[in-house]
Amino acid sequence: MPSTTPLRFEWITDSGRFLALRDDWNLLAASAVDTIFLTHAWLANWLQELAPEADLHVLTAREGERLVAALPLFGGQHTGTGRHWRIMGTGVLTPNHLDIISDPAFVGQARTGFADLLLEESANWDVLEFDKLPADSGTVEAFASAFAQAGLATSRSESAVCYVCGLPPTYEEYLASRSKNTRKKIGETRRWLVKQPESVRLALADTEEASLHALESLERFHQERWAAKGYPGAFADPRVVRFHDAEVRAALTSGNLRMYTLSDGDEILAVSYNYRIGATAQAYLTSFDSNWSKASPGVLLRAFVIEQSIAEGATLFDWLEGAESYKKAWCTHELTDLRLRVYGRNLSGRVAHFKHSSNVTAVRLARRWISPALRERAVRLLTRFRSSRQTARSDS
Repeated sequence: MPSTTPLRFEWITDSGRFLALRDDWNLLAASAVDTIFLTHAWLANWLQELAPEADLHVLTAREGERLVAALPLFGGQHTGTGRHWRIMGTGVLTPNHLDIISDPAFVGQARTGFADLLLEESANWDVLEFDKLPADSGTVEAFASAFAQAGLATSRSESAVCYVCGLPPTYEEYLASRSKNTRKKIGETRRWLVKQPESVRLALADTEEASLHALESLERFHQERWAAKGYPGAFADPRVVRFHDAEVRAALTSGNLRMYTLSDGDEILAVSYNYRIGATAQAYLTSFDSNWSKASPGVLLRAFVIEQSIAEGATLFDWLEGAESYKKAWCTHELTDLRLRVYGRNLSGRVAHFKHSSNVTAVRLARRWISPALRERAVRLLTRFRSSRQTARSDS
């Protein structure tokens, strides 16, 4: 039931104060967050390793001294379209399902209060960009309505589609729900594994040493694979490497990390880098030694990860964004993330609105007049471009 208790709203613009929120944030997130990308550790590591100069604008709401809602934003210059404020963590790490973090009893008050705070600060931003908001969370509609009523222009668009799977109580039920072809592939990989020496095995990396060794192997496999295609890969930036090193340590300590490996003795052959948040399992990145590709390590690991997730009691498996065709065979439905933009009243805000509107119009005209074959080619080129910007999460 929604609460009518008045809330105390506050801005946090200092990184030290944000880092000091850890315990309060973790207490709130324990019941209000189902994605790794909104945990305090993820955001703190992003801030320290990837955005140490970020201009923070973290909105909080408290009932007395208890933190009941938060919206972590940061500001920065976006070439040609003025001052953008975005949700912390957006960018090279390609997060999904970002939103207001809120105790359900206070979410309505939090949305209204945060919108009011942002309107009061409208002289300091030109564009508010809320990206990767779940389409079904209600925040997009609430914010769009609040800012439109204040006379500001808004736009919304689809920014990601994530393949997900509802998990039944048993792995046998899950297998039975898959197609005959998928079951056949899983069976073939399991039979291959049974024929291997005992040294070849699937396992969960459950120590810091094992987890960091798995991460190092994952990074190497991924970089080799993308370098062969002529792209930099997700770990070309040393800041990203440092981020994941810190995040793996933090997530192992908090119990959120799920790093699975296929190994032959001490030699790692494939790695699946995952997280567990509440009842949701999230697959972040999978990669493997190309010399073992004929053994279909991706299929073998996917089946093992889902089996282990079900055994732990997870009820949802989220492959996160990415149009890799294999995901459809393993999933039951899709989740859509949206991008909501709010444009300021000043000249820069109006110019940004014009540019974004023009781009949308151009895309619509292109879809109408360009042939399907040419559109398909353009989509392939765009996919390759996005991969070159390090958005790919899976090599399977």
